[in-house]
Amino acid sequence: MRKLHNERMFESLRTWATPYGGDVFLYISVLAVASVVGLQLYKQRLSSFTLQRFIRLGALIALPLTIIAMEMGEQHWGIAVVAIVWAVAVAIISKNAVALRKDSKK
Repeated sequence: MRKLHNERMFESLRTWATPYGGDVFLYISVLAVASVVGLQLYKQRLSSFTLQRFIRLGALIALPLTIIAMEMGEQHWGIAVVAIVWAVAVAIISKNAVALRKDSKK
């Protein structure tokens, strides 16, 4: 019974995500949420240099994803939005952590 419920839930998610990019949209959304949560949890342990690298890495990942999603057509605009929002969230979290460290050293 439980397996049947999970299958219905995933089918419902797939149906909902179809106009935004389908399964790819769901996978990228899950990865984006997991990476932002991971960054929130581990930002205190990361060096300022690593956090600055994450800002650049976010931009380098979001730019090609956005371009590819736009080239795939209107059906995949959700992928582009998730990529941009993810990159901005990573940049803000990393920037705030670096700024907090600089302020605490003063």
